[in-house]
Amino acid sequence: MDTVMDTWKSACIGSVAVSMMLSGSMAFAQGDGKTPDAPSATAPPAPADGEGAPNLLDMLPKMPLNAESFDAADKSPEAITKGISLMDQVAAAYKAAPLMTDTVAWSLNVPGGGEQKDSLSVIIGAGQDLEVTMLGARLVSVGGKVYFVSLDSEDKFVEVPLDGTVVNTLRNHFDGLELPLPHLDYRAGMAPGKAAEAFSFGGSHGGTVVGYRQKDGVDQVLIGETANDLLLNINPASKFVTSMKLALSLPGMPEGVRFAVDFTLDPRVPEALSTPIAFDPGTRKAVKSLDELAADLPQSIQAGAVAPAFSLQDLDGKTVTLAEFQGKVVVVDFWATWCGPCRKGLPAINDLAKWVAETKQPAVVLGINVWERGENPAEKSRAYWTKQAFVFPTLLDHSGEVVKRYGFDGIPATVVIGPDGMVATVHTGFDPQGNLTEVLKAEVLKALGSKG
Repeated sequence: MDTVMDTWKSACIGSVAVSMMLSGSMAFAQGDGKTPDAPSATAPPAPADGEGAPNLLDMLPKMPLNAESFDAADKSPEAITKGISLMDQVAAAYKAAPLMTDTVAWSLNVPGGGEQKDSLSVIIGAGQDLEVTMLGARLVSVGGKVYFVSLDSEDKFVEVPLDGTVVNTLRNHFDGLELPLPHLDYRAGMAPGKAAEAFSFGGSHGGTVVGYRQKDGVDQVLIGETANDLLLNINPASKFVTSMKLALSLPGMPEGVRFAVDFTLDPRVPEALSTPIAFDPGTRKAVKSLDELAADLPQSIQAGAVAPAFSLQDLDGKTVTLAEFQGKVVVVDFWATWCGPCRKGLPAINDLAKWVAETKQPAVVLGINVWERGENPAEKSRAYWTKQAFVFPTLLDHSGEVVKRYGFDGIPATVVIGPDGMVATVHTGFDPQGNLTEVLKAEVLKALGSKG
């Protein structure tokens, strides 16, 4: 089930830490000093004699809570009462809308630099009918049933009966799934005074109103607790949320070091839906749980496996195949321009490529650009690669076919393939305290059966 839930939850800010798993290491959130997007890809300076090793976490910049911009009057009992009343109006507005569409886009800003962007769309019909689309997956509630399908699974989909409301169904059949969508709680109905709890996002903060103010013609409600909080911007006419800012501290992070997640929303109430909510399984067969679905999904490739063949074009349109490098060690790095940890790790791959050229090793270093976004992903890849002046080529796998064969559902990922075409080693995520270049040099030499 982890593969399914990691993919789905990677875009759910109810578990922002899981969002980082998609693009790097979760170790940072667990407090062992690693972060998927820290300022440096090299090990920290060696400590002086008698000193302990420097803690990279303590070097990260501090970020204030949203609450620090609220004065005493904004956090007074009177202001909090106004905020609670406004949240009840917000809940009523979402519940009263006969139909609704919304796009929730967010930008996750990692301490020390780096940004991850993603979005989801929701279509809400009558009653509990809805459709949520994101990250190659769909959740559909229609006709008294709830369906979940991952585009990575060509044979199966999950089908469960609607358990009263979509919210109850997710809690009872999709354990741990939290969406940054208050719409679901509001459509199910919430008790007066409890509307702020729809923004707790899996317990990322307290779900309690702690402040209210009007600023620049917008109503602002502050929801939170001591270490984390969420600022809502609410349209005073429609009572719909138009943007939010989450300040989130994860376990193991030093005091004041937080992730900043900026959301924009585009709630609309159309007279009719352009396409009716429906679910067509195609040739897929229904299963009853995410566990059953996960058995059908690709797993990350492991050392000792045969490296899947590929034939891809480079930035000049030349076709490059894995087969043409038979007898050489091939180092493949999967990356994307939007992936902060990838950008942090690519210089280390470039240093490896320089070493290969300088020492005339029988090895090849290749980048593979995957899941690139935008209207012209090839041009975006070219512009980035040219600006960075990397000495090794990158291939284009924007459809994700090759990275899928290798079983990765997150990047960066680096694979060392031996001269025999077998996978020698696999690296996933980015570790700023490691020295990836030196590690890969040693692995290349080992795969070549040489000590250098």
